[in-house]
Amino acid sequence: MHLPASLARLNFVSFAHTKAACRALAYVALIVGASGAIAASNSVPSRFELLRAQDLRVASVAYRLAIANKALCAPVLVPQLGFVLHSFEQYGPADREEAARSFGLGSHIGVMAIVAGSPAERAGLAAGDQLLSVNGRNLDAQPEESAPSRASVEHAQRILVEEMRRGAVTLLISSPGGDRELRFAAALGCPSNVELVPGDEVNAWADGSRVILSDGLLRRCATDDDLALVIGHEMAHNLLHHRRRLAAEGVSVNGLLALTEVESAEVRGTEEEADRFAVNLAMAAAYDLSDAETFIGALMRDGTTAATTHPDLPRRLALLHGAIVAAKQGIALAPRLSE
Repeated sequence: MHLPASLARLNFVSFAHTKAACRALAYVALIVGASGAIAASNSVPSRFELLRAQDLRVASVAYRLAIANKALCAPVLVPQLGFVLHSFEQYGPADREEAARSFGLGSHIGVMAIVAGSPAERAGLAAGDQLLSVNGRNLDAQPEESAPSRASVEHAQRILVEEMRRGAVTLLISSPGGDRELRFAAALGCPSNVELVPGDEVNAWADGSRVILSDGLLRRCATDDDLALVIGHEMAHNLLHHRRRLAAEGVSVNGLLALTEVESAEVRGTEEEADRFAVNLAMAAAYDLSDAETFIGALMRDGTTAATTHPDLPRRLALLHGAIVAAKQGIALAPRLSE
């Protein structure tokens, strides 16, 4: 589904690709699902329902990858919220009133959607709830400007993760039925903060801590198996600290400077490593990669990968095939992770 161009939500700007990020941005926080979706008044989904559905697809795949690879990510596990956070201030002024009606947003941080089967859902958290505090810590943040801002969301997310690292948390919730408390312990999983940016550009990238995926690439993923390979590839870049490693070797990571042949080779090496690791991540989460070579081949033939910084098509397909065969045979190709 394509995010309507008129819907504006502010989001993170990646280190390498500012073109897509200058448009309206759609945010997915800590991998979520969508129980409690807003009922449609007719057969045509609203633009906000489309936004929820688009976020849900990306979020569901990323959450599954994060949880299924818990053992592999043991040194770097982080709490998975299991729900989307958003705020009134996150939307453009022209969209705020409709966003408030559609999502039940008020003056507090809102819950956009919930991961099905997550600890938060089992505890009773629901889409449309507003979060007041966690373990007695206030989650509200006063926005400093009227322009769209994620400051309130980031403030609440930071506090939630801090408290969840300590164990079970107690949330104070505001909802149409009144205030209530609920308690749960968040599931742990691989770092997998995935964000979706709208637009026709076919691209995905990693900044060291986040995965950014374009709507254009999402639409090219015919199945969630395809999407798992894309997200897993970018997760691998972050888990393997590729950006940090390239910077330490003097390779530009800002995407603006031309690379030498040696530097391009260094980047290609990280791309090959991410491809192999992505196979492990996806197959550990029980995704079917039988069509992975067809999917990657189509993307590369359409010119959606950079020729100088990625393996050429024959090599990439051969490496992908080898990694899939090895994973099916139980041969681990993933390196040991570190913080």
